Amino acid sequence: MTDSLFRIVHTLIAVKAKRYVLSRLLQKGFIRKPTHTRLVKVMPSDEDETLFSENLLGDEGEEDELVDEETEEAEKYLDPDEKLRAIIEGVVDGQTSLNRLAVTDSRIVFYPKGGGFLASFSKTSAVFLDYDQIITVQGKKGMVMGEIGVSTKDRIVRFKDMAKDDVDQIANMIQRLKVKAKTQGVVSPARDSAFDQLKKLAELRQMGAITEEEFQEKRKRLLETI
Repeated sequence: MTDSLFRIVHTLIAVKAKRYVLSRLLQKGFIRKPTHTRLVKVMPSDEDETLFSENLLGDEGEEDELVDEETEEAEKYLDPDEKLRAIIEGVVDGQTSLNRLAVTDSRIVFYPKGGGFLASFSKTSAVFLDYDQIITVQGKKGMVMGEIGVSTKDRIVRFKDMAKDDVDQIANMIQRLKVKAKTQGVVSPARDSAFDQLKKLAELRQMGAITEEEFQEKRKRLLETI
């Protein structure tokens, strides 16, 4: 048998052996089967949809109850005006109590979800990363599970053991929301200049240097430029 043929046979045997081991681990419940992210409504009145890991939703008929439970838990860590975009199951590398990732319109939050000891954690135990802190978002997929790595100036947070089919979708979502937050946070120089001029006009009116009619006319023109 030539070396090249031997390597091919060896690779095929290794792949089959790995598949067999994975199937046995799945049967015994030592690892979780990868799942797909599903779109569900947070509330019937909410036009926005929130992504949930499918394995968080349970069996048919339990979805509404579990969605409410997961949403209620996540909102404990959010500000009143934050909009929830996704809840993903996994675990933060090195901090196994942090087993949920919430994606909102302004930041991402790694927080504990569970009964018993985990339920005693306070809000301060969660990890909050605003989008302006995030430098890069990278997804990584294994044979069964996946992870997302989020880097900031000071640290890298790895969220592991998540369904690998969720990785690309959530990583792209975080990246899009990061860009959107940056865009919304930028005030153009023209807008700054217009506001400065409005302030000066108000001062001139107060000093009596211009009339109320002149102030209103110039104010209207400046507002049209914003």
